[in-house]
Amino acid sequence: MTKTFRFILSISVFCFSFFCAVVTQAQEGETVNSVKVQGNKRVDDSTILYYIKTEAGKPLSKIQIRKDIEQIYSLGQFKDIQVDTQRSSGGLDVVFKLVEIPSIGDVRFAGNKKIDAEDIREQISLKRGATFHDQNVVESMAAINALYETKGYFFAEVKIDTELTPDNLVDVTIRVKEGEKVGIEKIRFAGNKTFKDKELRKQMETKEETWYSWLDDSGVYQKDVLKLDLFRVEAFYQDNGFLRVSVLEPKIEVNKKDQEINITIPVTEGPRYKVDGIAIKNDGTFTDDELFKAVESKKGEWYNVSKIREDVLRISDLYSTRGFAYADVNPVTKIDDQKRVVNLEVQIEKGKKVYVGEITVLGNVRTRDNVIRREFRLKEGDLFDSTKLRRSKQRINNLQFFEDVKIDTRRGKDQDLIDINTTVTERPTGSLSVGAGFSSVEKLVFTGSISQDNLFGRGQKLVFSTSLSSIRTDFNLNFTDPRVFDTEILFGVDAFNRESDFFSFTSRSRGAGVRVGKSLTEYDWVGLNYRFENVKVSDVNPADTTEFLKNETRNTSRIAPSYTRDTRDDFLNPSKGWKHVVRFEFAGGPLGGSDFIRTGYEVTYYFPIIGKLVGALHSEINWADGYNDDDLPAFERYFMGGANSLRGYNIRDVGPKNATGDPIGGSQSLLFNAELQYPFTKSLRGFVFYDRGNVYGSGTDLSSTTQAISLEDMRDSIGGGIRFLSPFGPVGFAYGIKLDKRSGEEVGEFHFTAGSAF
Repeated sequence: MTKTFRFILSISVFCFSFFCAVVTQAQEGETVNSVKVQGNKRVDDSTILYYIKTEAGKPLSKIQIRKDIEQIYSLGQFKDIQVDTQRSSGGLDVVFKLVEIPSIGDVRFAGNKKIDAEDIREQISLKRGATFHDQNVVESMAAINALYETKGYFFAEVKIDTELTPDNLVDVTIRVKEGEKVGIEKIRFAGNKTFKDKELRKQMETKEETWYSWLDDSGVYQKDVLKLDLFRVEAFYQDNGFLRVSVLEPKIEVNKKDQEINITIPVTEGPRYKVDGIAIKNDGTFTDDELFKAVESKKGEWYNVSKIREDVLRISDLYSTRGFAYADVNPVTKIDDQKRVVNLEVQIEKGKKVYVGEITVLGNVRTRDNVIRREFRLKEGDLFDSTKLRRSKQRINNLQFFEDVKIDTRRGKDQDLIDINTTVTERPTGSLSVGAGFSSVEKLVFTGSISQDNLFGRGQKLVFSTSLSSIRTDFNLNFTDPRVFDTEILFGVDAFNRESDFFSFTSRSRGAGVRVGKSLTEYDWVGLNYRFENVKVSDVNPADTTEFLKNETRNTSRIAPSYTRDTRDDFLNPSKGWKHVVRFEFAGGPLGGSDFIRTGYEVTYYFPIIGKLVGALHSEINWADGYNDDDLPAFERYFMGGANSLRGYNIRDVGPKNATGDPIGGSQSLLFNAELQYPFTKSLRGFVFYDRGNVYGSGTDLSSTTQAISLEDMRDSIGGGIRFLSPFGPVGFAYGIKLDKRSGEEVGEFHFTAGSAF
């Protein structure tokens, strides 16, 4: 007999006995004088009377009384309902006498030391104020036992005591005897001939207990996780040619005495199959070569289910670049059990070409629609292209205005249309930041900035920043519009006042500049900058005076073209792609001021290694010289050492020096950086590095360098650090250790950075 049937039967029996009572006390059709409820303490009268349709002034109906009882029962708050009728001068007084189900009062815990009481409360239905049912106790005990099992406490004992108070409340006491934690001692496989147990265990999330299990909770048996592990092992076999493999239910042995679990997983491998041939039914949309380039599965390899699945996705994606967004790519396999080979035929039903329907943008509260839409590589009415859609998302991400960007597609109003829905989650783009740090050279460092990277939601950037230390006093004001009137043209203006102590001289420069730029292709950019500044050089020791290093005041007027090719997948946290930058500065001549030339090339390469681990290689070479019988000014020479160049060193350690050992910079520089980066979260990335570099040129002391670039005469270091995305932008900390420490130098240097790496 089901629970539902028993419930209906109990009501029916109750109602039958009630009807007998009514027959003896009241007659059907007598006028009802009043309707009252009694016995309820927790549920208001008004709530109960709302469900009672028997009304004063109307005839008594046994059928309606029965319905009223059913309605009150449906509230789930009462365990007994009786109805009395009494005659009065005005008719019948109808009284519903109720017995409430008790509520849960206090819920106390005892004996739980390994799991917090609040974590247990989240798992159970015994909660203060809720209606108490005996079933709650049974369910809660099962839930607590399951929670302890997920933590490895298989022998935990749970007892729940209840006590009814005079206020019709049930106080609950949950007593736990936790016992010792039980770990997985051994995971074995039975029937595996091709792969060793060790290889199969690598495919599983369930792990054996180790000495460091207390750190990562490994070695804990979880039934649901183990069930998924069986599928993982099966998929591993299928990706290695075992198409008919069977991974059976595991045998779990719990040793109470030794407090350990042993798991044995039976495997029936079956025959192993190779790929004998691959054929693609070409419909003429692509050449055979184009289609087979998308297929990584090769004849003679072990049949790999995952690889075939990826091949299908690549072919589907290839067709979507020609507008066939709903192409159906179906791999048909013919298995020869005697030869143990598989012949694969890829059948393609490309369907109709699909065009872009509506493009909608949601979630942008501050950012204007056009700032997002202008990054799309597709327009409404264009032939759909999945490559352009992916690039659109990449470009919107690279604006760095949004924490998250989601682009979804769905069928449009017509069958040949596909709508694109873009949902963004904005991040704060305005910031007021103040910071302080310390370094062995600059002593106390103070930094501050007020910036808005998305001014008025137009995508424009306005920044005022300052950096103050014992050797630096910098003030900068910058405005940039990256897309003037939604075109591909950038425009920016800069103003600055900077003073720097290079130990061998002090430089103070004031000036302003203007920048323009334009994208040539999807990944190529050219820029043209003009800058004018007045520079005062002071504090030069008379004994160190040279043609390029002397106390003087100069004007410089320069024009600086540049070229950038950037294919990185993410400007903030790249995992693959290249960035090439070619710079050239021409100063003086017809522009006036000092005559010199500076040029440089910088390249960065990001590449995935394994899992989330990312490699980064960076190199930079620079060269400068004067012309028209003018020497390269000291303030235009290259210096190296610090967070964004050669870490572990400061500018006093690297390059040519004067007679007193102070740096004077060089006319050439060469730098190499190598990093291994691991993103712990989207906003936090750790890294280790190896740096190698030097500055080259003339000077009194060339003991740590040479006049010309040399791959042998370089300083190098190793170290590590973190970078994270703070509310004020990217921030980083690193410590570098010198690998060729010289007399008088520190072992290493601590560095603080604000901004992206390289």
